[in-house]
Amino acid sequence: MRREGPVVFAALCGLAVIISGFFTTQALTVVKNELDQWFLIVTAFMVLVGLVNLNLIHFRKISQKREGWGYSVVLLAGAYFFIVFGLLRGSLGDAQYSWFYNGLIVPMSSTTFSLLMFYIASASYRAFRVRTAEATVLLTSAVIMMIGVVPIGRVIWSAFPDITSWILNYPNTAGIRGIQLGACIGGMATALRILVGIERGHLGGEG
Repeated sequence: MRREGPVVFAALCGLAVIISGFFTTQALTVVKNELDQWFLIVTAFMVLVGLVNLNLIHFRKISQKREGWGYSVVLLAGAYFFIVFGLLRGSLGDAQYSWFYNGLIVPMSSTTFSLLMFYIASASYRAFRVRTAEATVLLTSAVIMMIGVVPIGRVIWSAFPDITSWILNYPNTAGIRGIQLGACIGGMATALRILVGIERGHLGGEG
């Protein structure tokens, strides 16, 4: 019963949420709303567990003065600053909280992604070496995309932005939709395995 109980409970909850998407009754709506609240509570505990784990890792790094421990100090100080400030002042609706967020998090995120661009470009060059026809198409598309989205691309050739938009709107969109469909089918298969009790890894490692 230690194993069967959670399996049956998960199956009933999953079926209730699925059925509520197809049939609208007062009982199903009440059950679904209650399960949504449980989901929020579990998500909050997940964030708490992540915060505890973050503290354990970085406090250990700081106490042992390992390489890069100064970054851990900055990370924890920033995390606790936003937690305390958010609890005192509220969410992003507060003007001062929004000022700190937009003045710190947004620029740092932009800087991080800007630096990642150079690593992505070098990785793309190594991965898309012209060895096959498919690699040639990928390399050509990547070069056009990188040139077309920067201002100098229009200076080099006025058609670069139009070609870039076409690649984004048609081949790229088609590829993304194919990946999303595959991911959705995989998610449905995993959910079905959990609902019927075939997949039990989440119960403690049992296959």
